[in-house]
Amino acid sequence: SGLVEIKNDKDGNIGVSIGRKSYSQEKLEENYKFIIDFIKKEKSENIKGEFIKSVSLSSTMGLSYRN
Repeated sequence: SGLVEIKNDKDGNIGVSIGRKSYSQEKLEENYKFIIDFIKKEKSENIKGEFIKSVSLSSTMGLSYRN
């Protein structure tokens, strides 16, 4: 439906769901790229340096993969 819930904590970590198990690989990649681009666009002009330091992907209870 186009609704995305983005959660963040006091340390600046962001948690967001990019899809479900039933989604195709192409749809997951499209959602991943959209979220990264969205976060980069929302960066304040006052923030200097590297804004996104690392990205980790995981299923709900699965292993995490660093990107």
